[in-house]
Amino acid sequence: MNNRSLTSKRGLAVILWLSCCLFLLIFSLGLSWQVNKSVNFFYGFWYQQLNIEQTIKTYTPQNTKGKQDFASTSTQQHIQSFNEIVDEINSNGKHLATLNYLNKDNDYKTLLTIAEVVHLQDVSHLVSQLRLVSVINICLLLITIGVIYYVKSPEPGKKQKYTAVIIPTVVIFAIFGLFGFTDIFYYLHTVVFPDDHQWFFYYQESLMSSLMKAPDLFAAIALSLGVIAGIIYWVIYQLLIIKIFKR
Repeated sequence: MNNRSLTSKRGLAVILWLSCCLFLLIFSLGLSWQVNKSVNFFYGFWYQQLNIEQTIKTYTPQNTKGKQDFASTSTQQHIQSFNEIVDEINSNGKHLATLNYLNKDNDYKTLLTIAEVVHLQDVSHLVSQLRLVSVINICLLLITIGVIYYVKSPEPGKKQKYTAVIIPTVVIFAIFGLFGFTDIFYYLHTVVFPDDHQWFFYYQESLMSSLMKAPDLFAAIALSLGVIAGIIYWVIYQLLIIKIFKR
C-alpha cells in the first residue's frame, strides 16, 4: 500500500470515528434527557441544594399576578407543580393553562400566567423538534456504524483521537469561561424563541421562575444531563464502538 493510499485510509478512519463519536454523543444526550425526565430532573435534590424553597418564600409574597399565597404552599406542592410542567413540555403542552395549585384555604388557583403558558408551549415545541433530530441522529449513527463495519475501518491512532477531542473541549470551555453560563443561556433564548414571545420573567411576576430559580436550576440540570450522557457515552463506546473498530 503506497503512502497516498495509507493517508487516505487514515483520513477516512478519522472522519468515520469523529462522525460516530458525534452521533453517539447526541444519542447519549437524548437518552440522558429521558433518564432525567423519568426522575423529574432530580428536582427534589436540586430543590434542597439550591435552596429553592427560600427563593419561593422570598419572592412570591411580592407576586404581581395575585399569586402571593403560593408562598405558603408545601414543598410537596412545589415538586408536584414542577413535575406537572415537565410532563406538559414533553407532551405538547396542551394542558399548561389548566395547571393549578392548592393554597392554604384549600382553593385551587391557576399556576401559570398566559405569557408563561405561551413560553412553555414554545419550549414544548422545541422539545418535539429535538425529538425528531434525535430520531434522525439514531439513523445516522447506525449508518456510520454500518459503514465502519463494511469498510473495516481501523481505529484512529491516539494522537489523532486526542487532538480531535481536546480541541473542541478547549473551545467549549473557553466559550463558557469568557461569557459564563447565564449570558449564554439568555443569548440562546433570543435565538431559539420568537421575538414577540416573553421568555424572561422576574421572580416577582412568575411562579414558574421562582419554582425553577432560573437560571440556577438550568445550570444544575445541564450538569446532570452532561454527567449521565457522559456515562452512557463511555459505556456504549467501550462495549460497542471500540469492538467494531477492532473486530
